[in-house]
Amino acid sequence: MKFPVVPVFVLILLTCFVSAIWFISPKDKQNQPETWSAFIYTHGYDSGKYKKTDNFNNYDSCKDFAREQSSFYDDVPWECGSNCAFDARKQGFQCQEMRNEP
Repeated sequence: MKFPVVPVFVLILLTCFVSAIWFISPKDKQNQPETWSAFIYTHGYDSGKYKKTDNFNNYDSCKDFAREQSSFYDDVPWECGSNCAFDARKQGFQCQEMRNEP
């Protein structure tokens, strides 16, 4: 009797594919605490130049810092973002949420 090589190979390949999907799933990612980053646009929103300060525990502390820095630089625009990370494809920071509330 001949050993069925092709079906076994397909079964192993399918198992590897399913395992990869299972291990990459979002539920396996570690839950990181929410952090906020302040973006101070010293040359305006459209310039692409900003000063970024990280690791604020909440929006209010980020907002207070951003307002202080904004007034130091002659009331330039500012924003606070939560859980920001650098996106190499877009060549900039992407945040889950951006706020600029008075």
